Amino acid sequence: MDGRRAAVAAISPVTAGLPGARSAITIRRDWTEKKNPLQPSKSHTRFFLSSLAPREKTRATNAGRGHWSVENCNHYKRDVSAWQEDHHRHRKPNAALNLALTRNVLLALIPFEAGQPLAHFFEHYHRRPHHALRLILEAAPVL
Repeated sequence: MDGRRAAVAAISPVTAGLPGARSAITIRRDWTEKKNPLQPSKSHTRFFLSSLAPREKTRATNAGRGHWSVENCNHYKRDVSAWQEDHHRHRKPNAALNLALTRNVLLALIPFEAGQPLAHFFEHYHRRPHHALRLILEAAPVL
């Protein structure tokens, strides 16, 4: 560095191209790894812009929780399972897109029951390929 400092200035939502932004929300998430609960807990902070007024804290909190519920309900199934989706790095973008599409279809088709891990279904359909084919061929479109 040559000793110069960058100037930091506040900008308005309109200047930033976000004219509907009325509030900024910070959500800190703390968690402990289930595989190794003796490790120190981890923390992550996310920042959101919202069209909600600053006085609507309850709605903003619920929106933040809703964001995490999608992560917990959908992505968790993908990453904790045999897919280990977060650890895959594909060199060809179309391969990654096709795998993601296939996984989305399978997650939509598999009849999940509360508390059953995705690995349970992998094992079930691996041992009974005719059930897997029936699941795919008899799938009804979601409207």
